[in-house]
Amino acid sequence: MIRYRYPAMLAGATVVLAALLANLAFGATSIDLRSVVRALLAFDADDYDHFVVVYQRLPRALIAVFLGATMACGGAVLQGLTRNPLASPGILGINSGAMLFVIVGAFIFNLPMEWQGVAAIAGGLFGFVSCLFVTRMTGMSKDPRGLALILSGAVLSMLYGSVANAIMLASPSRRSDFLSWASGNINHVYVERLMDFWWLGALGLGLLMVLARPLTLVTFGREKAASAGVDVSRVTWISVGAVVVSVSSAVAICGPIGFVGLVTPHIVRPFVGASFARALPANALIGAAICLLADLAARTVFAPHILHTGIMMDLLGGLVFAIIVKRYYLSPGVREASR
Repeated sequence: MIRYRYPAMLAGATVVLAALLANLAFGATSIDLRSVVRALLAFDADDYDHFVVVYQRLPRALIAVFLGATMACGGAVLQGLTRNPLASPGILGINSGAMLFVIVGAFIFNLPMEWQGVAAIAGGLFGFVSCLFVTRMTGMSKDPRGLALILSGAVLSMLYGSVANAIMLASPSRRSDFLSWASGNINHVYVERLMDFWWLGALGLGLLMVLARPLTLVTFGREKAASAGVDVSRVTWISVGAVVVSVSSAVAICGPIGFVGLVTPHIVRPFVGASFARALPANALIGAAICLLADLAARTVFAPHILHTGIMMDLLGGLVFAIIVKRYYLSPGVREASR
């Protein structure tokens, strides 16, 4: 496996570049690659194609890259810490908690956009902690498969999403401002949100990279990590905090989009191994590529209609979720081992 790791990283960077160029070139109208490059390097305000690339497609692409990188890295860390293949920000309440607090802050407390990022982070932390609390209250926190954690997260995610939708329905005059956002929508109109909150995601991802080595040791076993001098509790909670900050900042920008955080670590892991020093950059690249391609598909597959990217992700995510459940929980070998 070792000899494939660095070629895999190069391949991931190539896929991201190709997905980025495709995202900028294709849409309601196709723009040739030469015009795309010229728009980026020598923008001409009188050229309509340049305007479309720079002011419509490029902001969407940047949001997709940011979203994919943060969600994929968050999913990789959560799966490593919980040792559960179904763990992801969308499953463990982070996405829905962040969405709920943004809606509550905007609709009830009239928070300005600059403070909605803070509300999203508080909500993401609330969603994850409440998931752990419910799991402990059920008395199944010691389940080696972590099934109770996943079920608690799924139920709470539905609850928080329903409450957020109910609040929006109670205020029809403001509902249209957040309806698209709440369904997970990569859109160039959210570029101001990206400018306000991108540094939070970068801070969280940077912190995870700093903790990559001790985090890898923790995933190999708490006892082994402690014997190597790692403060397991501190590393675990700082890592979770970094995931919450980065993922919640992405939710604050374009709403909850969960599929990429679940599936990307499964794509990356066979090629780069368990080391987070390699897994985090690889997840960021592949996650960005998946979001770019999903956004492109949402704009072109059902043309002239444009789907929200979150809906496109859900269409794929449901299928992948079923495959992972069958492989890790319902296969004969797993059932025998759990008895």
